[in-house]
Amino acid sequence: MADKHGRPIRSSKGFNWYWRLLATGFAFSSFGLGGLLLAITIFPAMMIILRDRAKRRKYAQFVICRGFRLFTWMLDVTGVAVAQTENIERLRSARGALIIANHPTLLDVVMILAQMDRCQCVVKHELFRNPFMAGVVRAAGFIRNNDDPENLISQARDHLANGACILIFPEGTRTPSRRKLGQLQRGVANIAIETQVDLIPVVVHCNHDTLKKGVPWYRIPPSKIRFRLVVDAPLSFGDIADPTLSRAKQARLLTRIIKDYYLDRLTHDFAGNRT
Repeated sequence: MADKHGRPIRSSKGFNWYWRLLATGFAFSSFGLGGLLLAITIFPAMMIILRDRAKRRKYAQFVICRGFRLFTWMLDVTGVAVAQTENIERLRSARGALIIANHPTLLDVVMILAQMDRCQCVVKHELFRNPFMAGVVRAAGFIRNNDDPENLISQARDHLANGACILIFPEGTRTPSRRKLGQLQRGVANIAIETQVDLIPVVVHCNHDTLKKGVPWYRIPPSKIRFRLVVDAPLSFGDIADPTLSRAKQARLLTRIIKDYYLDRLTHDFAGNRT
């Protein structure tokens, strides 16, 4: 808005805005310290008590999911963010499936895992060097997404064969600001081709263009962040794949199908019609 002389009018920020700024800073600090606390207390104790590695990973993932549930509750009561869900039972009852989701904000993995009891995840390799999160992702046995695609596929195949679900973001990183979807990577397609498991799409809607790639945490929106997590019906690999194509062409086809799937469902999201 501008005054009669064409000068921009700066909107005044009320108590609610400053409160949410303070609460957001507190939430991010608590998240990092909470991860560090788990890494130096509960998870080392699990190493001693639970000698079976697979069982230890399951319990660690359970602790993480419950911790995220507590964290999302804190975000809600402090007015920072809240998540609504649709068809969430499709996630909770899933076994041996790839869970795919768009990645509009920094909180997406937290909001999704908070709805579950346990889940395997593909995470950026930088988290394995993060002093606050390294202990968490290692204890849970999360899959490191680095420059070794064959290792990624091999680990995913083993986890899926044992009935675990794997959460992976086809974009590989957060969606850039003012866009509905970022450039998709082919990791999801390659894992799907190798394992031929179902894909369970989670469509993450957000009412603000906030916490996206390149947007700092302190640039808070004018009102509470509201997420809507919609779990769609599983996509059968047999219905979306074409076995007559070469592996590379199959990967391109599946990646394009996933991209079109999300763009179609994000038509009316905050970022408008930009893709």
